[in-house]
Amino acid sequence: MLEAQLRAALERRERMGRRRTLASTDTDAQLVDASSNDYLSLARSPAIRLALADALAHDVRVGSGGSRLLDGDSQLHAHAEAQLAAYFGAPAALLFNSGYDANVSLLTTLPQPGDIVVHDALVHASMHDGFRASRARAVLAFQHNDPVDLERVLTHLLQERAVEEDVRAGRCNVFLALESVYSMDGTLCRLGVLADTLARYVPVRGARHILIDEAHGVGVYGRGGRGVCDALQLADVPSVRLITFGKAWGCAGAVVLCPPLWREYLLNYARPLIYSTALPPMQVAAILCVLRAFERGEVDANQQRLHARTRQLYEALGRPYVCDPLPPTPIVPVYSAQPLVLAARVQRAGFLVRAVRYPTVPRGEERVRLCVHAHNTQEDMVQLAAAVHAAQGASL
Repeated sequence: MLEAQLRAALERRERMGRRRTLASTDTDAQLVDASSNDYLSLARSPAIRLALADALAHDVRVGSGGSRLLDGDSQLHAHAEAQLAAYFGAPAALLFNSGYDANVSLLTTLPQPGDIVVHDALVHASMHDGFRASRARAVLAFQHNDPVDLERVLTHLLQERAVEEDVRAGRCNVFLALESVYSMDGTLCRLGVLADTLARYVPVRGARHILIDEAHGVGVYGRGGRGVCDALQLADVPSVRLITFGKAWGCAGAVVLCPPLWREYLLNYARPLIYSTALPPMQVAAILCVLRAFERGEVDANQQRLHARTRQLYEALGRPYVCDPLPPTPIVPVYSAQPLVLAARVQRAGFLVRAVRYPTVPRGEERVRLCVHAHNTQEDMVQLAAAVHAAQGASL
């Protein structure tokens, strides 16, 4: 019975053109990477590999052996958290196995019964999974990056007298959930104006909290890759910053930057942390190797090349870009009614790209997502733009 139901569900998805399959990059090694999140090309860096090999030679265990609260904790984990907190200028840090686990943990544990969560409509699926299990009295979305619509949502909330009284008195926490760089659209968060809007409606400082996911911002922006909040000189605005290491850092895992009390609370209540085997020491060592490279300024040139290549791609595509005040993001969506066809044609031209379809993006907003990397060349950008134009010009 179950097998028939599962098969039927997969067949329905197949008919709708939405069935997912694994796509190994091993068979695409000859293609120019225009798809992965390895923005700074650190995942392929010989220097990072050598540094990690040296670290592993000094008695770093491969696996952790248990959860952090049982047998999986180590001095290396504690050292990494202290070093990351210092580097990002945060009061405390807590390692997680992934950004997904961290977002689910934050949003299922921090909002208390009766609290309110307001979020950008385009936040990641991990946040939505956290919202669904949240104890908040209300979880509401506002239009992407739109402070006017945020005002509308907050005004609507405060029309209920009991909610207004709780918010004005600071008895109700209001959380604003954002991303610094939106992974499918490549847009930068309007953090300053959104924070100001929240402050006008939630007057008690201790009752308003911003959670920002820096997954696609860290490494790409800020001093030494410290992220968008640092680049905008707003690092002290969010209550929590989530830093992930699986993208520009070229590793895996994540760290939550937060107040020490929040860290202790997460240790006690965040189920994905409590009941998961801890991040392997080998992976913690890799994170520290990349951190050392950032601290020594060895990644600055990668960051500069990334921004130069991104501008070159925009210019080759004939797209305007706005440096207000930051360079454009290395995520460039190309919208198409037939993204699979478009992606296949660009792949035949020698570039690894992927189609992104519903439900990952809204219906009618299917696309091919281009990603720029520090190791890409200027000629790569010219040829990629030419391949996109040729594919779009052909009959779809």
